[in-house]
Amino acid sequence: MSWHEGVRVVFEDARGRYVEALRDIESGGLLFASAPSQTPPSTYQPRLFHIAGEVLLSEKCAAAMVYRNADPPCCSFCLRFLEKDPPEFRCDGCKLECYCSTACKDEARRLYHSSDGECAAFEAGIEAEAIGFEFGDVPERFLLRVLSQAGGWRTPGGPLVVGAGIDRVRMLQAHVPAPDTEERGRLAGISRNTLRLMDESVEDGVRVVDPSGDEPATTSRYGEAELTQLLCSVNCNAHTLYANDRSSLAPVGIAVYLQGSAFNHSCIPSAEFCNVGTSLTVRSLRRVRAGEEITVSYVPTTMNLKERRRCLEGQYKFVCACPRCVAENVS
Repeated sequence: MSWHEGVRVVFEDARGRYVEALRDIESGGLLFASAPSQTPPSTYQPRLFHIAGEVLLSEKCAAAMVYRNADPPCCSFCLRFLEKDPPEFRCDGCKLECYCSTACKDEARRLYHSSDGECAAFEAGIEAEAIGFEFGDVPERFLLRVLSQAGGWRTPGGPLVVGAGIDRVRMLQAHVPAPDTEERGRLAGISRNTLRLMDESVEDGVRVVDPSGDEPATTSRYGEAELTQLLCSVNCNAHTLYANDRSSLAPVGIAVYLQGSAFNHSCIPSAEFCNVGTSLTVRSLRRVRAGEEITVSYVPTTMNLKERRRCLEGQYKFVCACPRCVAENVS
């Protein structure tokens, strides 16, 4: 993870966390993406994006996942476009994860997609779908990915490792519904079903180990309440991923970034998120003055006011009052 030397993260009681420019940040330029040679013409859409601005943040993901029906199809590990259909390299267990090479397949298995852990849980989810159980990419499958990739969970009965980042994900901004509401009950049900897919006790939860410091490792549990908060944090801080060749406007996956979540929203943003594989780069879009907050847009800026508000209120639970929204609301 690398922050630009000209920015800082600020914490204030009234405003919360935000990113501020310490010096003037230069603007970016507009470029058109050309179609990569391996991209089928029928699936290519020219993508207008900013690339010449200053890099404000580069960060590896805490967790990332490719949708099972991603279009264009891309590698579950590196997001490279998959030329062959059906894919040549597929997980031998769950069959959901597809790769561009044996190297990506082996690395995913080593880092998070263990045969007894996440892979087996994915298999259990697919089998449960046959009897009416909902096992979608979001949130069910992605919650398992966060537990395995950010939390280090590898096998039933095995622990989540706090030092791997799982608690840092859970403590991101989360809008947890009030107790005894229908939405809280729905999320709690997803948490309980996740524990079942992991072959863990619904009553006891997942064992958590904190190996940090000189003191002996402490052990606690991630039960329904902790998983529900984690689920809300993931829902509120997830970023869309695009294919590694940026050949399509269609999203192919989802990821969570611990530092990237520090940027607040504006419908007239001064920076933008770009993913290269599953890593995040934040670049400036326009000149930012020293002392000015740096913002990104959580939704496509081409949306009208009604569409933007529907998306922002639905996922992020706030009504935007940026100058653009105020002006459009009056007109």
